[in-house]
Amino acid sequence: MCGCRRHIRPALFYPMNYLTEILAFYKWLETHPMSPLLQAYWHLLMYYNNKAAVRAEDGSWHWPVDFKVPNTVLMPLLGVKDRRVLLRQRGYLIDHKRVTYQKDKGQRAGTYRLVPFDRGLGMAALRAETGDSVTQIWTQAVPPPVTGVSPFININHKQASLLYSNQEDAPFIPRFNLLPQITEEEKAAIRAQYPGDEVAAFNAIWAAREEKQKEALKLEVTT
Repeated sequence: MCGCRRHIRPALFYPMNYLTEILAFYKWLETHPMSPLLQAYWHLLMYYNNKAAVRAEDGSWHWPVDFKVPNTVLMPLLGVKDRRVLLRQRGYLIDHKRVTYQKDKGQRAGTYRLVPFDRGLGMAALRAETGDSVTQIWTQAVPPPVTGVSPFININHKQASLLYSNQEDAPFIPRFNLLPQITEEEKAAIRAQYPGDEVAAFNAIWAAREEKQKEALKLEVTT
C-alpha cells in the first residue's frame, strides 16, 4: 500500500475489493495466527467499513478510508460483555498492523482505519453524490495488471455497496462469477508466458475468460 493521497476524476476510481481482502487475510493468517475472536473482530470491521460506503457523483460506491463503529455495536456481535476485553482485542489488531484507531472525545465512537492487504491502494479525495462534502477513499489509479505478481487471487469484481441489503441499488454484473471456460490449449499457452508464477498465470487465464464472456455478450446483443 503506497499510502499516497491524490485527487482523481471519479471515472478513474478502482475501489478496494472485498473478496480480495478476505482471501489475502486468510493467506496472511497462515503466518500470523489469530484467535477466533480476533478474526471475527477483523471481519466485523470489514463489514462496517463496507457499510459506510460513499457514493460518487457518477453513482459508483467506494470504501471510505476512515469509519466509525461504536463499542456498543461491536460487543454484542462479538459476544463480549466486558469493554476491557474489546479494548484489548483492538490493541492486538493494532499491534498486528491490521487497523489503526483514533479515539474521539467523550463517549463518542472512535475512528477506525483498516490497513488493506492490497498494496496498490492509496487514498484519494472523493466528492459525494450530493452536497460539497469530500471523503478520503481507497482507490487504485489504474487496474492491477494481470502480469504483475500479487499476494492474492482476485476473482470477485463486486465493489462496495450499502451492505448489499438494497439489492436494487447493487451493481448489476451479468453472470457474476460464472465465466466461460477457455480450452486447455489456451490455458497452457498462457501458463507458458508466466513460468513459475502461478498467481500471474491464474490472473491472465481469468482475464482471458472475462474477455471471452464480453465477446459472448456482444454476440447476444447483436443477434
